[in-house]
Amino acid sequence: MKIKSIALAAVLATSAGFAAAGNVYELGDITADGALFVSSTFSKNASIDDTWKFSLTGENDVSTLLSRTFSTSVGAITSFAATISGGSIGAPTALELFSNSTSQVLSFGSNLGAGNYSLTVTGVANRNNTNYVFAADVTAVPEPTTYALLLAGLCAVGFVARRRSAV
Repeated sequence: MKIKSIALAAVLATSAGFAAAGNVYELGDITADGALFVSSTFSKNASIDDTWKFSLTGENDVSTLLSRTFSTSVGAITSFAATISGGSIGAPTALELFSNSTSQVLSFGSNLGAGNYSLTVTGVANRNNTNYVFAADVTAVPEPTTYALLLAGLCAVGFVARRRSAV
């Protein structure tokens, strides 16, 4: 009987430890489609500690937004903040917060190389059923060979145009 109690206590302690760690969202490779997801729902005074994990292939221009909209200021997330790390980012970089009377937006935009990235979101929910939206727009950055082919094509068009004007 004592062994069952100890085992149950160990299971409960372990699951409580995992719950305190927050939500982890594994998005996989978002290079082709970007991402648009809604976070879990948080109860009043709950700590938000989410991690969004994603990967990219090749060089990409990435714009990331975390947004929360509300009708009164009580709906705002207290201490709403986020950092992005991994891949071609040296040290964790904080997202910039923009807020007004009806919304909060954390944003980040940069060229990112191939790799695995983590975006960590923190804050405290002021109301029941608080959530936020995670959105990432990904645009491929052209390879240097693409620019070389473009330049070669422009030179060829210029050469043909020059020959025609000489005739």
